Amino acid sequence: MIKTQYINVFFSVCIVVLMFGCKERTSQKTETSNTVQLLVSSHLENVKNNVAVPDLFQISVQEAILNFKIPAIQSAAVANYNGNWVFIGGRKEGLHSMDNDPPAFEKYRANDSIWVVNMKSETSIGVPVPSLYERNLSATSQEHYQVADKLYIAGGFTVKDTSAVSDWTSDMFFEIDIPSLIDYVINNGTTPLEQVFTKVIQNPFVQVTGGEMMVVNNHFYIIGGQNYTGAYIPGNTGKYTNSIRKFNLTKSNNQWTLSDTLTLLDSENLHRRDFNMTETVMYGNDSIGAVIYGGVFTKQEMAFRNPVYINGLVSGKPSIEVDTTFLQKTNLYSGAKIQAAMLFNDKGWLYNHTTFLGGISYMTLKRSADSLVVPDAGDELPFSNLISSFLTDGEFYSIEKVQLPPNETLPTYLGTNAAFIATDGFALYGHPELLDLNKIFVNSDVNQPVSIGYMFGGIASPVPNTFTPNGHMSTAVNKKLYEVFMTMKLPESE
Repeated sequence: MIKTQYINVFFSVCIVVLMFGCKERTSQKTETSNTVQLLVSSHLENVKNNVAVPDLFQISVQEAILNFKIPAIQSAAVANYNGNWVFIGGRKEGLHSMDNDPPAFEKYRANDSIWVVNMKSETSIGVPVPSLYERNLSATSQEHYQVADKLYIAGGFTVKDTSAVSDWTSDMFFEIDIPSLIDYVINNGTTPLEQVFTKVIQNPFVQVTGGEMMVVNNHFYIIGGQNYTGAYIPGNTGKYTNSIRKFNLTKSNNQWTLSDTLTLLDSENLHRRDFNMTETVMYGNDSIGAVIYGGVFTKQEMAFRNPVYINGLVSGKPSIEVDTTFLQKTNLYSGAKIQAAMLFNDKGWLYNHTTFLGGISYMTLKRSADSLVVPDAGDELPFSNLISSFLTDGEFYSIEKVQLPPNETLPTYLGTNAAFIATDGFALYGHPELLDLNKIFVNSDVNQPVSIGYMFGGIASPVPNTFTPNGHMSTAVNKKLYEVFMTMKLPESE
């Protein structure tokens, strides 16, 4: 049951957040600032009363013009350190074949290199993954999470090598020192491996692919996902974890091991993989939470539409609450996500705003109309060109706002298994995964777009549904880099 008593507080917070973001910088802007406050107040009253108005924060993308080549990968582990983008694993193809014709997950289509891309210096350097970890670090859909200068990677669906007869899900956990990894790549693999891979642990507890990872207060969490054993077989699924798995790291007898393991099982609500999970700022002492949006597959072979709110991460005692009254409409599959927030410590107020760029959707745009429609039977779960945002307190409820024409959509069907890489300097203090909305707009005029980062890789499809009466249309890995802009867009009238 959703605790609706917080909703009025939430919308009051939104007003304050936007007023603060629009604060005048000179005396000449006093009148404009007052007008903005009135517009914001009026707009949020409409939202509160379920009037169909667009989100105040609008997202747009524009193809970046590059003077150098970058890799094209989907489902990679990603890190961003001092302007260096790091990509490990993933695949160099579009959606894998569903009938094994051609065979799915062939080794030559796996990303078997570690890449470092720097936009400022216009460089893109790749070296082969170390042979010692070739299968594990060439895997796809690995769980990963960055904490400062460390990248943590676990699991992923591996590729064949000379000693193995089939693919399988990796059971390896890595702590990677990102500065040393960058040196390793730049110096063509000559940096000692023990400086790069500072912790390497083999344990079936991390044998998961298609889940998500978070690290909170030195507690590690692997959320959802499955253990797929053997080569891909059409129609087969792996063993879903149905759980949140928590562990810590302990050094014993000069060896790092997993310790304090805990498993929260829920075979109904956590039977998910390939979902979007968003980090959120929450009320109270347990100030960091997460929300699971979407994921596959239900018993009806559809995507999940009820969000799952995860609490207790700071204390190491995870719990969940499911919103059975909210049904997500769009972008239910793992893809590029923009996580933003604003909080006021003196009031205990907060505001979380997460945007999903495309992916795979439950609803799609109705042809020749600016509205959403459920696809016909046989065309379920199409690729998406929609941009959708979710307003939440991260604990009790969500509100979905979809950008419909004449507002921006994506240029084609993008976003599935893509990554969003944020521009440096916008991070919310104490929450590096989140953008600070005030930092984005404090020096910008209302209705002017601000560059906040880039959408990298993922799957690009020419059509919403590639299964047609005339056969299967091929998808590809997205080779274009898209710059992402956010605009605080106030309409002239409500």
